[in-house]
Amino acid sequence: VFAFIESELKAARPDLPAKWSQDMNGRVTQGAVDAMLASLYLNAQVFTGTVSATGLQPGTQRWQDAYNAANAVITSGNYSLATNWRQNFTADNNLTPEIIFAVKYLNVTDIGLNFLMRALHYNQYSGAEAPWNGFSTLAETYAAFDPNDQRRLIFLAGPQVNLATGQQALDRQGNPLVFDPNIPDVTAASEGAGVRIDKWPIDPNHVNRNNGNDYAWFRLGEMYLIRAEAANELGNLAQATADINLLRARVFSPPKPIAPANQAAMRTAILNERLYELTAEGKRRQDLIRMNKFTQGTWYAKTAFDPWKILFPIPQTQIETNPLLKQNPGY
Repeated sequence: VFAFIESELKAARPDLPAKWSQDMNGRVTQGAVDAMLASLYLNAQVFTGTVSATGLQPGTQRWQDAYNAANAVITSGNYSLATNWRQNFTADNNLTPEIIFAVKYLNVTDIGLNFLMRALHYNQYSGAEAPWNGFSTLAETYAAFDPNDQRRLIFLAGPQVNLATGQQALDRQGNPLVFDPNIPDVTAASEGAGVRIDKWPIDPNHVNRNNGNDYAWFRLGEMYLIRAEAANELGNLAQATADINLLRARVFSPPKPIAPANQAAMRTAILNERLYELTAEGKRRQDLIRMNKFTQGTWYAKTAFDPWKILFPIPQTQIETNPLLKQNPGY
């Protein structure tokens, strides 16, 4: 599968344009192919490895290829980092110079982005449908962010307002709504338990639950992170440091650069920086697997170490349909 995806992307690339006109925004470009390849190569040891009940036997590393693919995007001249990091997620983010490939949404019934609906309290929105008061983030994720990091503003913590009206939000008992980072008991959580993620802010022209914010699957910020990680694995600590600090420079005022002393320290710094830069963008699980952290840490629900869980189980209905399928190890 890895080889097939790689060959298909390489075969398609020459036939794709470097850019599309604005009315074609969202279609695949050569930059999107390079970004996909960069991500593929970044995770090559996992994707081409073998999983048994004892864990992952890594496949072949492709660090130089990951570096080259990410570098091709960065040096293409077709993308630049948004001066305002938040612009990558607002309702007009189709205009940001940073997004390489996006899932497109419109503020039109049934084809809008509804991420806010999944997280906000029932009384924090306006429209025909109330939010779900559903997903919140882990307390340790929220606590990991530097208070001076602009990227921390994606979280809603403390006293809350209705995001559509700006008025104070109340819980269902009529008390001021306050989001508490801590969730002492997930089976009996209060209405305000847990910090909520507001990474894609409300569209001023939303139609009920439908917001026009696009979902960036790949953006230039991640390409710098991939190049930094590949450079570090190739022994170029200086390049990795420069790439990380370039991203940090736009979200700290005054700047707050880091200077990891060695390769191991940089690995930790990169994993942390990917958390700060890419929270809620669908990257964390794979990052933790790649860095051998997925089945470790206080966030992990099991007390036992279950190394095979870097693979999902194959649904029983699929196994019953296709007798050639064999359940993944450990399940």
